[in-house]
Amino acid sequence: MTDAEFEQSAAYVDNGWWMTGEGLIHIPSVMNIEGWNRYGHSGHMLLTPAQRMLMMWSDIVGQVSNGGFTQFCDNYASDLALSIAAVDALGWPELSERFKRAMTEQASDAAEPRRLQPVPLTDDPEKWVASRKRLIRHLARRGKRWWQPTTARDLAYVEARHEEWQLELHYQTAVLSGELSSGGERLFDFVEPPSDEANAFDDWFYTSETKAASAHYVQNFIMRHRDQLYQPI
Repeated sequence: MTDAEFEQSAAYVDNGWWMTGEGLIHIPSVMNIEGWNRYGHSGHMLLTPAQRMLMMWSDIVGQVSNGGFTQFCDNYASDLALSIAAVDALGWPELSERFKRAMTEQASDAAEPRRLQPVPLTDDPEKWVASRKRLIRHLARRGKRWWQPTTARDLAYVEARHEEWQLELHYQTAVLSGELSSGGERLFDFVEPPSDEANAFDDWFYTSETKAASAHYVQNFIMRHRDQLYQPI
């Protein structure tokens, strides 16, 4: 990368978008590293701290712009602590404050975030095995009259045409609709967290003022960490 290319990437922002600095990440010297874009991978750890921060910031922008703060939390549930560090590193006080309020709402504690999510059916293996059998019989009997038997072939047909995730989804739908009773799996005890702070973050994040502010704070971050983001040729 030449001096001119660095200056161009450091100042670049798409019209009507947030500044991300991803032009300093999506370059051969980074992307040729195996695992460069997988958080926690040894290849990712070969990147400089500033490169890792910009990558996370770019992912935050991409996720929140696509589906909101809650989508980011769902898709990056194991990397939420890294997102807090990235936001703090930008030195953008209002972003940090709003991001942490939303994170506390969705992940209990911004200092040690853990996404509030349902317990998977497979985490209650004995109960799920029993419920799965009931579900397969339930699906196999659809369209049958009361006097028609459910054969082993019927059960095998249901098994063959459904992947495991489809069976889990069918079971959840059947329980929630009252077609089947719950087998006592903890998944059905889950209560969604409120979304007031997450929605407030989204509303603020999408504004033109926030997008303009990102150009100031992200570019300042880039220039402060020029030595970690620029390898002259």
